[in-house]
Amino acid sequence: MKSPIEFEECLKDSPKFRKYLEREESDIEHLEQRLEKIVKMCILAVDSGKEYVKNQSAFATSLWDLQKHFAEDKNAHNALGKIIHCFQEMNKFHTILLDQASRTVLKNLTSFIKDDINQVKDYKSHFAKVSESLDNALVRNAQASKNRPQEVTEAVNILSATKSCFRHTALDYVNFITMLQAKKVPSILSTLLDYYQACGTYYHQGSDLCNDFDEFFKGLSEEINDMRGDYLQFEKSMQNRHMSVNSFIDNNCTKPSNTIEGYLFKRKSKGFKTWSRRWFYLCDNKLLYSDLSSIRKRGDDETNVMEEDLRICTVRPVDDLDRRFCFEVISPTKSHILQADSAEMRQAWIAALQNGIGAAIHNNAIARHINSPTSTGLSNKRKIHWEQFLKIPGNSKCCDCKSSEPRWASINLGITLCIECSGVHRSLGVHYSKVRSLTLDAWEPENVKVMMELGNDTINRIYEARKSENLDLVEANENCDISVREAWIKAKYVEKRFVRRIPQPTDEDEKDIDEDVSSRKWTVKKFRRRTRRTSSSKSENEELSSLNTNSISLNISRENLLMVGEDLTSTSYENECILGSDQESTEGEDNYCEEEEDFSELNPDLLLYRASAGHNLPVMCMAFALGANKLWQNEKDLNRTPLHQAVLSGSVMACEYLLLNGVPIDTIDDIGYTALHLATAKGCIAQSYLLLKHRARHDIVAKDGKQPLDIAVDQRNADIVTLLRLTRLNEEIGMSEDATGEDETYKDVMKDFSHFASSQPRLLRNRNENNND
Repeated sequence: MKSPIEFEECLKDSPKFRKYLEREESDIEHLEQRLEKIVKMCILAVDSGKEYVKNQSAFATSLWDLQKHFAEDKNAHNALGKIIHCFQEMNKFHTILLDQASRTVLKNLTSFIKDDINQVKDYKSHFAKVSESLDNALVRNAQASKNRPQEVTEAVNILSATKSCFRHTALDYVNFITMLQAKKVPSILSTLLDYYQACGTYYHQGSDLCNDFDEFFKGLSEEINDMRGDYLQFEKSMQNRHMSVNSFIDNNCTKPSNTIEGYLFKRKSKGFKTWSRRWFYLCDNKLLYSDLSSIRKRGDDETNVMEEDLRICTVRPVDDLDRRFCFEVISPTKSHILQADSAEMRQAWIAALQNGIGAAIHNNAIARHINSPTSTGLSNKRKIHWEQFLKIPGNSKCCDCKSSEPRWASINLGITLCIECSGVHRSLGVHYSKVRSLTLDAWEPENVKVMMELGNDTINRIYEARKSENLDLVEANENCDISVREAWIKAKYVEKRFVRRIPQPTDEDEKDIDEDVSSRKWTVKKFRRRTRRTSSSKSENEELSSLNTNSISLNISRENLLMVGEDLTSTSYENECILGSDQESTEGEDNYCEEEEDFSELNPDLLLYRASAGHNLPVMCMAFALGANKLWQNEKDLNRTPLHQAVLSGSVMACEYLLLNGVPIDTIDDIGYTALHLATAKGCIAQSYLLLKHRARHDIVAKDGKQPLDIAVDQRNADIVTLLRLTRLNEEIGMSEDATGEDETYKDVMKDFSHFASSQPRLLRNRNENNND
């Protein structure tokens, strides 16, 4: 390729050379403007293409959501899947095309502008400076005076050097311009050719994709035509839809009673007793309903539980209301008035509920048989002979309304209840009363021990000591209204209105004491309620005959000494032992009393603390009734809690009673010991098991740096070491990602300890003693 200008013209800096430069510079500037516009438009095209791809991808995603709607229609589901796949593949092809546009058009043309055009423009500035220097040198040479030889010589030298520099610079500038003009055509055309080939590939891939699915979509088109024919047939069949109304009415009343469901009107129990229409049905021994208005307004189809357990409910028709076809569902806590649309539907609902109640009781009995120890091996819960509980003094009648043959119990209060009162107790919350069935539930051994130590007579001496002073409140009875029952039970256990306050030195009950108050003491006797297998001794009969059930709960038992709760702990009764007592696992009692305290120190907190040390549950109950603080710690005794004292006493049932009534399990004393530390240090296996069952922390480090496991290892107590290590292992298994529940080995071992702790408490205690010998 020949240069468009002769080199001689460059060296002469002729007008022809200058015109050539002007023409070429204008051409390059025009080329730059056109290329910059192409790059700008290409950027817009790529950006808009990316936005299109983005929206196309969102469109495909929405089709995936539509496909889920047809999850049960395999043909529609599969067809949508293939269509969506085609769209997504085309979207991928488009993404590749946009990437090729960026890699070819944008990259190459931008590079040509920056590397080639800008290089010529930069050299243009350099050429202009050299050209200006030559002009200046020519002027200076012309102006040099012939009378100044030195000035003439200097001007000639400068002119010669400047001409040489200009000629070399002019040749380089012409070279840059010539190379740019020679390069621009192949560079631009090759770039656009690459993009054209990318477009061809894009359309070719789309065509191949459509060809691959051509047979499938032809078949799909035929299926769509068949579907349209089926639709027309179905539309004709639906014209007879109104004929099904009569058959529905006929079938609805003859439907099996245990599967009934439908709309009923429900009357509110409070306020204006308005009626609302709800959808009711029976499921899993429960009566459930849905709020139609919530479904319509908010799409909220949450199910409401009207009755949690049909086993404790009854149902009867109600004819003394203004509305027709009403019936009532009655539970221990409340009643519900419902209204059917007709007499037939009311009868159907009553029959369904009665059958549901019967089925729930029957199924529960089968489940208890399957899960009983004789069916599945050793269990840590026992099915008791509930009649034996009723032999405890006062337990043959409901503790609150005195109705006969109670079948329910509150395990933290140690009382028996009728079904109506048990419902009210449930409504109080488990922090007041924990309700169990005597006949339906399996009982843990520790709960049985607590029940054996208390009873209705004992509890009522505490919680009804001052009921004669509250004549404004109607006492609950067997046939009372539920509102009366609720008011009485809440006043008794929540407000504790009838509990006799703790005596003070100025009480009228103490006015006959001549001694100085400062010299008086009080104490709590260690206690176990005795069960008699033979007739009572003479002294025992005399003690029973002198018992005054209306006496106050804090008595003077000997001169200057207040034996707290003596009248509460004097009852014995004839009964075969339901479960082995833990009496032999604790320190002796008989006439032994806890440490005597000054009368001025008598308060509910210290009373609970001393009663826990004496495993005296009636007095512990009295302390709770008087308002003992469950978080209290004895600053005069290493900041220990009642639970610490119960552990030191060796009593399982005292620990269980405190835990049932919400005493914290992991409180530390001044040496950093928890109840579990103390149980381990004493070698009390049954207590250690009980604390671990109630989720006591086994990883707390005491101030001596020891955890309970360290103490058990030091004492070589293999049983407690086993309990602690298995508990830690079970927790590690439970925290793993693959855990599916409590380890079976752990559950089996804990069941064995439970059985052993309840049946052989003395043997468990002696194990550690033998190890220490």
